[in-house]
Amino acid sequence: MSLTKHSLAVLALSIGMTASMLHAQPLDLLQTWQLATEHDPEYRARMAQANVGATRDAQARSLWLPTLGASATAGRGGYKSSSQGANFKSPGMGSEDRVEFNNSITGGDLRTYEIALKQPIFSRERLAQSRQLRMGSELAGLEWQHTQQQLMLRAAERYFDVLVSRQATQLLEQQHKQAAYAEQETRTRFELGDRPVTDIHEATAQARNLQAMLLNAQMQQQLAEAAYADLTGQPPGPLLRLPLTTQMSAPELGSLAQWLSDVTQLNPAVQMQDMGADIALESIAQYASWKSPTLDLVGRLAHEKLDGSGRYGSALNKVDDWMLGIQINVPIFTGGYRSAKRKEALYTHEQRVAEAEAMRQQVRQQARTAWHAVQVSSQQVDALQQALEASRLRVESTRLGVELGDKTTLEKLDAESQHTRVQIDLLNAKVALIMHQLQLAALVGSLDRQHLQQANLYLQ
Repeated sequence: MSLTKHSLAVLALSIGMTASMLHAQPLDLLQTWQLATEHDPEYRARMAQANVGATRDAQARSLWLPTLGASATAGRGGYKSSSQGANFKSPGMGSEDRVEFNNSITGGDLRTYEIALKQPIFSRERLAQSRQLRMGSELAGLEWQHTQQQLMLRAAERYFDVLVSRQATQLLEQQHKQAAYAEQETRTRFELGDRPVTDIHEATAQARNLQAMLLNAQMQQQLAEAAYADLTGQPPGPLLRLPLTTQMSAPELGSLAQWLSDVTQLNPAVQMQDMGADIALESIAQYASWKSPTLDLVGRLAHEKLDGSGRYGSALNKVDDWMLGIQINVPIFTGGYRSAKRKEALYTHEQRVAEAEAMRQQVRQQARTAWHAVQVSSQQVDALQQALEASRLRVESTRLGVELGDKTTLEKLDAESQHTRVQIDLLNAKVALIMHQLQLAALVGSLDRQHLQQANLYLQ
């Protein structure tokens, strides 16, 4: 029994250690996006909105299905009727003119029921409404696609904000320590008469400047980590790193003209605007006067019974009827309502068309900017990688010069500061190259998890 308990304890401990190790694994872009889909309230709201839109297909279908209704009444009622000047004729009794018929029930028992059926056959208004509902369902799908891609972009932005701020803070911390050491060394040598007072001022200026940069970097890191936690619901923890020495190959994008053509056709925002214009167009047809008649198949089955007594004694009124036929309705005059609604629909359609064209211009400009940004970022990465190597060699030569007495500590510190700035610039350029590619994919509606997996390849 004790051996079994011991085995279970070891098993539980190993499971806990395994879970802890998995939790300690650095998060990548795809995992960050998955966390965001589970926590981000805006994403959940858009998901609910998409589910609402999915119900519109059923609503559109229901407009052309038959409706069946039933009603029943039980209670007390009264009835009084009088007919004068009637003609009464009965076999064997001859014919009598100016006959009077009276009927009266006061406080009788009332029982009624009715079943009504209506099947729409033709209605331009219903047709427009059903088309608008179906297009509304498609619009909800486009909005959901746009929401998913925007969340991917936000997740990538939050991820790289944390990654860049952390690596920049680490670089500045190292540089600040070196600057503080150089400042202290300069003061010591000044006291020994080996350095002029100007060297102290220069060393102090560099140390304080790096301190200010470090404070700003630490603040940016805190803000980035807080924004990441807001999006994903948990602190960022360990993330993958973006290596600076690894080469980034230039992506093959294709021609700008092709991207501009694709973005005007495939961009979700443009498609949503076009869908809005089509919905407004259906409203115009809905209120066209010559298309306003409706044709329906209608049916009714009814029963009414009133049993009681009145002025003339006991009485019973009972009515059973049914009907099945075709009903047509033609609005002749509606006080100008339909014409006013049609004008409203015309202006709305004009507005939607103009908004769609404006959106096309906007996304073309965004695509043009992103396409050029990818090209420029790729060239910047190449140039900064060369600058990184040059600044590294400068640092090594300056350190050697300090050892040989040909260079000063301040010159070494200046070379190291320049090397740190190049590293941070290269880090930002690499992130910009990755983000511009993701943005370009989102503009043509193709951003998906495969793009995030591909972006993960740049990380280690």
